Amino acid sequence: MALFQIFLMSVLSFCAAQDDDIMTPVVNIYSELNELKASIAELKTDLIAAKNELQEQKSLVQDLRKQIKESPKVAFTVSMSETESASRGPYTTETKLIFDKVLTNVGDAYNPATGVFTAPVKGVYYFRYSGSAFSTHDMGLSIFKGTKRFVSSYEYNSSDRNDQMSNGAVMELDVGEQVYMNLWIRSWIFVDRRYNYSTFTGYLLYPLETA
Repeated sequence: MALFQIFLMSVLSFCAAQDDDIMTPVVNIYSELNELKASIAELKTDLIAAKNELQEQKSLVQDLRKQIKESPKVAFTVSMSETESASRGPYTTETKLIFDKVLTNVGDAYNPATGVFTAPVKGVYYFRYSGSAFSTHDMGLSIFKGTKRFVSSYEYNSSDRNDQMSNGAVMELDVGEQVYMNLWIRSWIFVDRRYNYSTFTGYLLYPLETA
């Protein structure tokens, strides 16, 4: 009888131990829930930051679109017209070249009657020219900013059949400042009636704020 009692107590003790293991949770639910809440709060913060950044990017894009739309459009490419291919020069004095054949004149800042570009807005501009001539005479060309020679090119009378030259410059111009081309003394430039070998080009890179 005593042996049976001892066996019964052992069985009961084992069952009680098993019940305790079953009822004890494997994880702490409250701790996990708090961690989940913290993660959700962090995600909300990141989402708000991302929305704010996206809104800033949209505002920047809108500002750029507005600047592009409102920015003045200035660009021209001109050549010289002749009914037959011919040359201008040589002259006994340095002479302004009149590029009267307009290929492009966005903004109408270039005057084909005078050969002069007048800056419509304060800004940074780029100008470039090309020249072509037969080698029987020298060819000298200069871009002028107002009354000052800015950049030049020169090709002397050589044994080559044809001479080609080009040059360019970036200029900062105030409103009303003028830019034009001069042909040097005792030099000439070829004017073809179809191919536009000799040209003058300029365009606004970007405007500058006025004081």
